[in-house]
Amino acid sequence: MTQSNRLWVIGSVTLMLVVLVAGWFLGAQPLVAAAEAADAERFTVDAQNATSQAEIVQLEADNAKLPELEKEYATLQDSIPGSADTSPFINGLDSLAASAGVTVIGFTVAEPAAYTVPASAVAPVVDPNAAPDPAATGAPAAPVPSTGYTVVTNPLVTPDNFVGIEVTIGVHGPYGSVLNFIDGLQTGKRLFLVTGILSAKDADSGSDNVVAAKVTGLIYVLKPGQ
Repeated sequence: MTQSNRLWVIGSVTLMLVVLVAGWFLGAQPLVAAAEAADAERFTVDAQNATSQAEIVQLEADNAKLPELEKEYATLQDSIPGSADTSPFINGLDSLAASAGVTVIGFTVAEPAAYTVPASAVAPVVDPNAAPDPAATGAPAAPVPSTGYTVVTNPLVTPDNFVGIEVTIGVHGPYGSVLNFIDGLQTGKRLFLVTGILSAKDADSGSDNVVAAKVTGLIYVLKPGQ
């Protein structure tokens, strides 16, 4: 092969390679890039569809529970209403007293008072001028008296949205019936916290079992919109 023919062959092969590479970048490579972009977009869409499907399933499950949740909400509204109106509570006392076998002989309602966080639930404030902690000095610490129960608080319950109304109820009847009446107060629709009970034998009744009792407690109101 002559030198000129050899150069012609090399030039032809080089030109073919240039054409192939140019064809790749001008034709095939954009198609491959477009296919890769389409695959990535399809993957994203599939992931979004899976998320949406999971949300739909959850919404359907929540919707199935809606009647139960509405019933529970209505019960909670009866327990702690959004109004300070005590008429429904008062109106229910006579029927409760009749079923328990006692007679209501008195009823008083105090002014609503803002909820206060129990002292045992408040973090202690450290006084820098106070005596050193016995634990820090190695001295034995004084025993802390136990109340027998744990105070449970909720940050959603504050003096701004929760109030208590103190009520005092006087009843008359057999001692066991009075206890039944108190139990009915604590297990009725309206949340009632008994804070005090005083009872004394009724000497005029002619029976050692008949007492006059005064029950003090709290009913609560959750301010709407809080």
